[in-house]
Amino acid sequence: MKLYNNFIRTFTDLPNHTTLLIHSLSGCPLHCFGCHNYDEIIANTPKEYKTADDLYDYLRKSGFLFDAIMFSGGEFLINSLNEVRDLLQQVRTLFDGKIIVTTSGIYYQKVRTLYEENLVDGIHIDMKLPYHVLDVKEDAQIYKDIMGITPSKKVVNQLIASVDAVIEHNSILDQVRTVQYPLLDEAFFTEIRHFVEERKAYHGSIVPYFQNEFVHPVS
Repeated sequence: MKLYNNFIRTFTDLPNHTTLLIHSLSGCPLHCFGCHNYDEIIANTPKEYKTADDLYDYLRKSGFLFDAIMFSGGEFLINSLNEVRDLLQQVRTLFDGKIIVTTSGIYYQKVRTLYEENLVDGIHIDMKLPYHVLDVKEDAQIYKDIMGITPSKKVVNQLIASVDAVIEHNSILDQVRTVQYPLLDEAFFTEIRHFVEERKAYHGSIVPYFQNEFVHPVS
């Protein structure tokens, strides 16, 4: 697995933790509006990169500087399940802190496997649209404008199931978040918030939910 050449220290991605942020260079099935990583990480994969072995060496030498590690992308879960499993299992043996994966939720079965096999302590999932109230045909252009995809019922069901799985996991280390895209009316964000609140009530879940302000990429 190819990893972005710069491992990044962050104090904001996981509240109250010093986190090592790792970006996979394996791509993403989405092309979301205003994606900050698209040009550098997805469309033009850097020629220089680190490998999983480089990460393991780094953790052996400097892992004590962090109490969490977060895998992002692109879409980290675009990698094969075996690659993801092998990497996270090895990180578990080398690192005493928390392991977090960020995802769009488009790979539901992988999300479920991460939890079932205790490969992560939490998942941060982006709920980009109110999937539950949009029609895949009538609202196809909204999906294209925001996520860069032509939707199908199968994809939408995967996205909804992944959000629900994160809420059901019920950990303060999980997170559901929404970017407040300027293309969308406030009603979209109200629907998303209501959906998350209803599922949290159903599962008795404490999973945090955030609506994040849209930040324009630096040109």
